Amino acid sequence: MLGITFIGSGSKGNSALLELENSYYLLDAGISCKRICDYLAANELTLNDLEGIFITHEHDDHIKGLKVLLKKAPHLKIYCTRGTALALANKGIPLTEYYSLKYEELFEISGCLCTAFKVPHDAAEPMGLHIESQNYSMVMATDLGCVTKEVIAHTKNADLLCIESNYDAELLKDCSYPSWLKQRIKSKTGHLPNEGVRGILSRMTKVPQSIVLMHLSQESNTKEKALESIESFLDFDGQAFRNMHITVASQDIPSERLIIGNKLPDKLKTKLISALENNLSQRKALG
Repeated sequence: MLGITFIGSGSKGNSALLELENSYYLLDAGISCKRICDYLAANELTLNDLEGIFITHEHDDHIKGLKVLLKKAPHLKIYCTRGTALALANKGIPLTEYYSLKYEELFEISGCLCTAFKVPHDAAEPMGLHIESQNYSMVMATDLGCVTKEVIAHTKNADLLCIESNYDAELLKDCSYPSWLKQRIKSKTGHLPNEGVRGILSRMTKVPQSIVLMHLSQESNTKEKALESIESFLDFDGQAFRNMHITVASQDIPSERLIIGNKLPDKLKTKLISALENNLSQRKALG
């Protein structure tokens, strides 16, 4: 079972709760530690229920709450690239221990297979994530200035796709951002515009169960603009994507919880564990 809930997503800060089989992780910590803890408490969880944190890159809107979070929960394992770890140290967040992720190197975590992949962004060594379990896959790709072959390779078969839909070109042109920032956002190592999502969907080899549009700009995008862009693609492509569930992650309100794969009900899980224990006891008794 794979799942994700965005606690907050946008240009002011990003963090999501990942469910990998029976374990919980954070994807980035770009909102306050208090807000993360409040969200966990509202869902009967605490920091002690988390196994670790994936950090996609070192920009403030992805690490704002990290320093306080690690002070409150030093047990948390950090998963990031070496470049990100070095950049965090330069920002006053040295990682004494972390799991160094390398692009395209497969590793196992909580019974799932995970791969970090390269995304084009103006950070030290940014990454997207591809996680698989029970023949289902969940892919998160944010802060990417363009659609590359690496991005396509990892998103094309996703069952649950979380993709940046950062800005609307016309809104960006007319917003209050300084010209240098507008150029940075539009660059190939900046952020993905709404129409960039269509470029990913058009190259998919299967229809995902769910797609999350995330990291929307607060000044140069709206939920309506992001959805309008997707809708025009769906109309163009006929009925193929009509059953796909679409969510737009919000800056201030947690998103809905999205799940793919199967999770055993607690009662059934208890029965199976009991049966296995009884079987083991009988074997020992028989010598």
